[in-house]
Amino acid sequence: MLTKEIKSLQHPIIKTFVKLRTMRKFRHEKKQVVLAGKKLVSEVKNLDLILVKKDFPHSFQAEEIYHVNDAILKKVTGLESPEPIAAIAPMPKWETLEKKNWILAFDQVSDPGNLGTLLRSALALGWEGAFLTPNCVDPYNEKALRAAKGATFHLPMQMGTEEDLQQLSESKNIWVADVEGSPLSEIQKPSNAILVLGNEALGISKTLKERFKHICIPIHQMQSLNVAAAGAILLYT
Repeated sequence: MLTKEIKSLQHPIIKTFVKLRTMRKFRHEKKQVVLAGKKLVSEVKNLDLILVKKDFPHSFQAEEIYHVNDAILKKVTGLESPEPIAAIAPMPKWETLEKKNWILAFDQVSDPGNLGTLLRSALALGWEGAFLTPNCVDPYNEKALRAAKGATFHLPMQMGTEEDLQQLSESKNIWVADVEGSPLSEIQKPSNAILVLGNEALGISKTLKERFKHICIPIHQMQSLNVAAAGAILLYT
C-alpha cells in the first residue's frame, strides 16, 4: 500500500480528524471515531485511515495511511505529548441488549472519564452490555475512549429511553444505585440484573427512582463515593 505524506495542519483530512474528535453530532453523522495511540488503534480490526510518524514501525492496515509530524499528531489528538499513531475507525453499531443477562445502565452520566472507566470495569468483570439514556455523555468522546482502554469496542451498547430500559427490565432484576437504598449486603445475588448508575451530582432521574429497587454501599467517615468507584464495587459484588 502506498503511504502518502501530510505536512499541513490545514489539510482537509486533518480538519476532519479534529471535527470527529471534538463534535459529537459530526461523529454520529459520519459514524466514525478517532483513536489516539497504539493501544486504542490495536483494538479495532478495520481502520478507515491511519496517521503515523514515518519512523514508527507498525503492522496496522487501513484504506489510507499517511505519514505526519508531531505538530499534526498534537492537532488531531488534542494531546500535548501524543503517541506516534492515530486513526479513524468505524463507529460500532448500537445493539439490542434484550438477550443479555448482566447490563450496566447509565442515566444522565455526564463525566466522560467516569463513563469510560465504568465501561472498562464492566467488561473486565464479565458484564455483557451497557445501556445509555440519550442525555449521557457520548461514549466516543475522546476522554471516555481513553478511560475505557478499548472496552468501548468490545462491550455491546444500546442507546434508548427510560421506556426502553423499562422493557429490558421486564425479564430481569433492576437495581438503582442510591445513597438511601438497601445495603448491598442485604441483597441476594440474582441470576441476572440491570444496574443503573446516575448523574454524578443529580443521581438517577425521578422516573427511574420511582420504578425500581434502590441499593447502596455502606460507607464510613465519608459522605459518598464518586460514580466510578461506587459503580466498580457494585459491578464486582
